[in-house]
Amino acid sequence: MFVDDSQPQVQDNLPAVRQPTESLMPVVAETRPEPPAAVSPPPAEPTAPRMPPAEEPGVLWSAVGQPITGIGAGRYKLTATMLYFERGVLSTNAQQVPIAHVADVDLRQSMTQKARGLGSVVVKVQRASGVELVVLDDLPDPRRAVAVINQTAQAARLVEQQRVNTHHYSGPPPTAPAPAAAASVVDPIAQLRQLGELRDAGILTEDEFATKKAEILARL
Repeated sequence: MFVDDSQPQVQDNLPAVRQPTESLMPVVAETRPEPPAAVSPPPAEPTAPRMPPAEEPGVLWSAVGQPITGIGAGRYKLTATMLYFERGVLSTNAQQVPIAHVADVDLRQSMTQKARGLGSVVVKVQRASGVELVVLDDLPDPRRAVAVINQTAQAARLVEQQRVNTHHYSGPPPTAPAPAAAASVVDPIAQLRQLGELRDAGILTEDEFATKKAEILARL
């Protein structure tokens, strides 16, 4: 076989080169998962304001002294019948006074106490041996303390006075009054005589006289 090498090998006379077929599978781009977004914590629920503890049952007023040193504060409490106070640092001195024995209450304020809104309440207690002074030192709102103690003492004294003035009778129950004595029996003869006088005077007719006379004789 003779091959002519004189003609250059061009694209037209080269055997067709089969191009590789394109892939039928779609190209999927590689995706990386995004980092999760930062989750903010849920907002805190609003908390209700703390309320002061409920007053002890039966207590009309209570307070704690506020001395400038902060040591040895007195603790005071008032009920409808008693005034309690406690003092002391190392040992506690607790006393009570019947509120009905409180004769008077005064307010005392030094310049330092006035600047701090405090005051001392002087309670005059009537004892068997005389008047005793009880001082409630360094009280907040001292004017209210004076008013409350005074009003409670006045009410207690009034109750005490009413109890003393009330007399309880313990003897036998009073007997019922005796019934009224029966009317004395009228003499029928006297009645007949009066009827005759009324007839003779013309006040009674003869028929009325006869009727009344028959009634009197029927009762005999």
